[in-house]
Amino acid sequence: MKNKLLLPRACRIIGLILLPFAIVFLYAVENHNFSIPFLRYNMPKPNEGNFFGNSDFLFGKNFYADFSNEVALLATFICLFMVAFSKQKNEDEYVSAVRLRALQISVYANYIILALASILIYGVSFLVVMEVNLFTILILFIIIFNFNLHIRPRLSKSKTA
Repeated sequence: MKNKLLLPRACRIIGLILLPFAIVFLYAVENHNFSIPFLRYNMPKPNEGNFFGNSDFLFGKNFYADFSNEVALLATFICLFMVAFSKQKNEDEYVSAVRLRALQISVYANYIILALASILIYGVSFLVVMEVNLFTILILFIIIFNFNLHIRPRLSKSKTA
């Protein structure tokens, strides 16, 4: 069965190569306030009133933003997406079934984690959990899919031998 929604096989290799760099970049941005200079945006506004009046409603008088965090999150997400949803060497019905089952389990696990976090974690810490939760579904999918596709058949062969 031919699945047209999967990325080419080369995307998995590119994703695996770039993923460590994206994770280190995300860690540096989140924990050590690392910033790339060309991702900083500073827009000074004139003192006259604008459409919204003199308030700081939207992009106030001196709007400053650092998009390093967004780029780090996006790079990590894209790398994980490329690893998760690229074709395997032999893409057949068995691989499609394993892929579907792994996706189903990872969605269930992700929402269980989300439900527990919403009950047990409050305040700003919840926002950090939600940011990490962006990646848990992809990470769980990659782990479950590769375990069921590569490791589980070997474990069952070694038990019967």
